[in-house]
Amino acid sequence: MKLRSIIFTLFIFFPFYINAQTESAAGLVRQAVELNSEGSHNRAIKLLKQALELDKNDLSAKYELAFAYLKTGNSKGAEKYSKQLLRQGDSLKLEAYLILGAVYDLKGQSKKSLKIYDKAVHEFPGNSLASFNLGLSYYNNNNMDMAEVCMIRSIDRDENYASSHYLMSHIMLRKGETVKAMLSLYYFLLLEQDTPRTEEAYSMLEELWRSGVKNADGNRIVTIDSDASDFYKMIDLEIKLKSESYENKFEPDEKLKVFTANTNMLFEAISQKYKGRIGFWEHTYLDFFKELNQKKFTDSFAYYISNTTFRPQVLVWLSDHYNEFNSFINWFELYQHR
Repeated sequence: MKLRSIIFTLFIFFPFYINAQTESAAGLVRQAVELNSEGSHNRAIKLLKQALELDKNDLSAKYELAFAYLKTGNSKGAEKYSKQLLRQGDSLKLEAYLILGAVYDLKGQSKKSLKIYDKAVHEFPGNSLASFNLGLSYYNNNNMDMAEVCMIRSIDRDENYASSHYLMSHIMLRKGETVKAMLSLYYFLLLEQDTPRTEEAYSMLEELWRSGVKNADGNRIVTIDSDASDFYKMIDLEIKLKSESYENKFEPDEKLKVFTANTNMLFEAISQKYKGRIGFWEHTYLDFFKELNQKKFTDSFAYYISNTTFRPQVLVWLSDHYNEFNSFINWFELYQHR
């Protein structure tokens, strides 16, 4: 009788013991997620190893471990656990593809990374990040045409994914499409604020406005990108011919006013010459900036994106033009939900 009672007790207790282990593993994973988000990847790795000792099939633990290994440069560990995720099921398959592709990039195995990202895009065609990573891999392999195709796909799926606009600007510069690069940079700066990338993007825009206007001797010269399409060549020529006259209206220390005037001039040129077309560049950038200009929000837009470089002047301007800026923000929020 006593033996029966012991066996019966064990059978009752055993499921609770398993659940306690699983809950402990889940708790460790939750802590590791926080550590990974804080950048404490080595501490996260220790907790995730403990979690897998309690539950060797925990997919979240394997994903977080692969991610932590990737961030610490341990490509072997990241590859191991991302491949395990791919073998185990579909719940974190996209994430596993992206980590594995990044591992191959880290190891300089570009053909393998392209193959992995291509699989991700085909299995998850609606995902913006999959297309972005494939495009980045093409960009790193100097295939600008395919990189552009992937960025178009990425932006079409998520127009608010700032990184895609940022990379698109670099692709366009490599392809000799200055105006398209500028439009991508402008849109990126609208979506992202106060990061190292925004400082770089703003500096790139300023440099593009200065390019092709004067040579080293100070003599006037205008160069037009020969690879640009006819419409964008026309816009490029007009803004480069006019930009110097705008600069001459202001003192040397009035860079923000020069930037705002040039931005107005570009969007006005688009408004006058763009008659409406069907295509990615038209519905993503030209339609947006044409309407923005017609609504007379270009000043608000220019000052808003200049916050990363000219914060004190921007804050003063926003204070003096609060209603105007607020109207711009309300319009932009409505535009995003069309």
